[in-house]
Amino acid sequence: MNAVAEINLLHANLSPKYVSYSRSKIFARLVQTRGFMICLLSAFAAYHSNANPINGPAAGAADAVKAEHARAETWLEKGAHKLNLDSQGVILKGYDPVAYFTQKKAIKGTPKYKANYHGATYYFSSSANLATFERNPSKYAPQYGGFCADGMKNRHADDIDPTVFFIIKGKLYVCASPEAEKEFRSNEQENIKKADQNWDEEYRWFY
Repeated sequence: MNAVAEINLLHANLSPKYVSYSRSKIFARLVQTRGFMICLLSAFAAYHSNANPINGPAAGAADAVKAEHARAETWLEKGAHKLNLDSQGVILKGYDPVAYFTQKKAIKGTPKYKANYHGATYYFSSSANLATFERNPSKYAPQYGGFCADGMKNRHADDIDPTVFFIIKGKLYVCASPEAEKEFRSNEQENIKKADQNWDEEYRWFY
């Protein structure tokens, strides 16, 4: 090939159309190589994380979740109310909460008919009362976790005599004695307001 032919071929290869095609081809190869390197690095990172679970990013995320759960659990424990339960976790000394409403008297329940509600076990004197309770447990649960209403008025978590009870505006209250009931009911509305406030703030003085 003579010099003139070589010069003409060089000019032909450097035409705009050829240069554009070459650049596109090079760019495509660069993108392909970059994608391959990213995949390779991702695989290496995953392997390293699995091989070192204590120091890996997944372990760090798990630790963060555990820490947050611990904080939430502590908050729940501090905000939880105490309940007046016996050694078996039974509230109201085993008396039937529904009977207070339907039969207007204190009737002892039996372990044969029982239900759990908000951490307390309730006993009932019949399957019918159990079924009634399960349809709307919050209606029949005693106020202040089964502690004496008059004691709660004074920020005292006093035990109760389950035969000393009264119902005001559809809510069940129990007291430690007839004297405590009399004291509480001497000014019902004001004493309920005080007891309710103390119960709402109970975790501040129990813990």
